[in-house]
Amino acid sequence: MFTGPFLFHSRVALLNVVDVLFFLPSLTLLTRALVSGDRRLLLDPWLVPLYAFLGWTLLTMVWAEDANSSRTIRAAVEIIILVGILRWVHLYYRHTLKQALANGAMTAMVVLAVIMVSYYTIQPLTSPLFSQPASLIFNLPQPGPLLGTMALVAPSFILLAQTLDEGFTPKGARRGAGALVGFTFLVAVHWQSGAMLLVLALGWVLLRYQQRLLAALAGAVALYLALDFEVLRQAGMYFSHPLFGNGLSQEGGDSLLVSIPDGLRVLPHPNNVLLAVVHSTGLIGLALFIAAWAVPAWRLPDAGREQREGAVFLVALLPGLLTMLSAGAYLLVPFHPSWMCLWLPLALMLASLSNRDTMRRPVRAGQG
Repeated sequence: MFTGPFLFHSRVALLNVVDVLFFLPSLTLLTRALVSGDRRLLLDPWLVPLYAFLGWTLLTMVWAEDANSSRTIRAAVEIIILVGILRWVHLYYRHTLKQALANGAMTAMVVLAVIMVSYYTIQPLTSPLFSQPASLIFNLPQPGPLLGTMALVAPSFILLAQTLDEGFTPKGARRGAGALVGFTFLVAVHWQSGAMLLVLALGWVLLRYQQRLLAALAGAVALYLALDFEVLRQAGMYFSHPLFGNGLSQEGGDSLLVSIPDGLRVLPHPNNVLLAVVHSTGLIGLALFIAAWAVPAWRLPDAGREQREGAVFLVALLPGLLTMLSAGAYLLVPFHPSWMCLWLPLALMLASLSNRDTMRRPVRAGQG
């Protein structure tokens, strides 16, 4: 999942590989866990807003033009599997999950280092990454600035959190070097988004050292850098059906459809996840979308006091959402680089709320 966007030219090939290596095994394990009695993995109250949003989004396809129901339903099922399996692994193998996240992120950084070295041996150092065609070593793909940025948010911040946890140790140095590669790539591929994420990284460090005022200032600067004010000035055209939305139609990443009396109108995609949500699912969908993050986040202050090491499961949440304000080209599609900004951070936050004291252990045979 972490390296796929930088290894596969074909999206279909990427989806097939991720299905075989992650979603199908996860579905098998999750089904076994539910049958054994761990039903709160998927029935926890914190999951209700997410289910409500997914359900409402699927419902809007009834009045959408050019809806792709099979792809959207597949995406919703994959999101539920992702949330459920991460909650299961966090419940029983928390430290293994942390190590797996670090290993996946570090592997992605190795691929990024190869890409950057390959690209800048052909193009001048002043050229933004992927701005010019280049024949990369191993024939690696060039996903483009938006996709490259979205795919790297979670890996880069996961490594940053683990660097702070490990401190001045060899392992911490390795994690720090990996995070440096990730942030270098982010700045090289799209300087404004990269700068925004660097400021958020600084804010996270300040917050970890109890500098709350400076951290809040860094967050405000990051929000300013994340907003596209030209898009916001034209936001009204995405509120053509404000309450129920236009329905989730076929998402191509470049345009959105609006029903008008004489036919259809094509709008440029705002690349802003909130405007995309309003356009497709209306203000009802926007309220459910915000609740899907806000309701479980309400529990986080208590969880954070219980264990400092939980930062690795939460660190990508705010960076992911801010990135989707300027690169939110997709909302509900099968596994996609945008998941590293949107659905993986949410799944990790929900996973952090699955603890043995709040989950019912399965009953063994012979026990009453």
